[in-house]
Amino acid sequence: MGGGRTEDGRRDGDDGMILPGESVTGERLHVCVGYSCNNNCLFCMEEDREARFERLTAQTPEDVRRMMAAANPHGGEVMFTSGEPTLHPKLPEYVAMARDLGFATVGLITNGRRLSYRPYARSLLEAGLNHVLVSIHGPDAKTHDALTRTRGAYVQALAGLANLMILRRDFPALKVHTSYVVNKRNHTMFHAFYDAMAPFRVDQHVFNVVMPDGRAARMFDAIVPRYSEVVAEFDRFVRGLPPEGVAKVFLLDVPYCATERLPDRVRGYVERYFHFEPDGTTGFAKSPEDTPPLPSDLDLYAPAALDAEDGGRYAKVAKSLHDAMARTKRPECAACGFERYCRGVFRSYADRFGWDEFEPVRRVPEGTVQGAGRGEARR
Repeated sequence: MGGGRTEDGRRDGDDGMILPGESVTGERLHVCVGYSCNNNCLFCMEEDREARFERLTAQTPEDVRRMMAAANPHGGEVMFTSGEPTLHPKLPEYVAMARDLGFATVGLITNGRRLSYRPYARSLLEAGLNHVLVSIHGPDAKTHDALTRTRGAYVQALAGLANLMILRRDFPALKVHTSYVVNKRNHTMFHAFYDAMAPFRVDQHVFNVVMPDGRAARMFDAIVPRYSEVVAEFDRFVRGLPPEGVAKVFLLDVPYCATERLPDRVRGYVERYFHFEPDGTTGFAKSPEDTPPLPSDLDLYAPAALDAEDGGRYAKVAKSLHDAMARTKRPECAACGFERYCRGVFRSYADRFGWDEFEPVRRVPEGTVQGAGRGEARR
């Protein structure tokens, strides 16, 4: 991409908004390994836990190696995710495998609870882990534990962050981010959360607005807030931060036209990524020919893209395919300066709240950064 860049992908001195594109470190692969989870989040996108367990327990270490080897490791990025990856007994082995394959960034999306055991956290860093994203959804135990429906989850997650802060003395390349799923129960708590995280020296705070999928779709009225309310709260939050604070907070997954009141550098979408899963298990990917037009030419779905050790086949599935199937636009969107980049509005959101919050923006603001991803995938 050329030139010096800050951690989130901008060129030095550039405050422009980042549009959907490649991850900063190259093509990002999500490797799903967590066949179980010790939290039980109200907004979990993976509601069918039995199917996830069956699929991922059948996945072998050789399957994982083939997935990573197929993703052009050199200069790329891998994130271990799905369920709670730290519960998989082979996670340290997989991290070392990714490092040995040549991935520049070896990451983990986790609820942070098992990282409260420092020897385990150290074992992952020694194996090659250098990017950890910890999911924390509130500024206190009352909020986080209620959303995760797990007593003690907040205390353990903070202990995990504390261990990572201590271990960075020996592993200075480690980047630590948080992911906060914004919903009706926590969307007024941004500043309290920021203050609660201050002791842990987190590099980046990503606030992902809840997607009405999985449990969140079933509990839409109790969980999904209006974008306008979220943006108003985030605007107040950002205005109260010092410049160094503004530089490391991001509100993601709200259509551009609904975030015009925010500084460009704190708004946008998550980066492109893809994962592999057994052919025929992705409901929305069974008829890719029915996928609506997308903002750019992306490789959305490739059946039989990878051989499994047992003779089965894995499909390559891009997140953009899910966006195409779950989101929609109205005719007025064609006049928006962001039309070619915007992924649209979730159909269920538009059905429930209508289109009053969305007005076409006549042009893309100057300084917008294209083709560099930002932020993290949510849990």
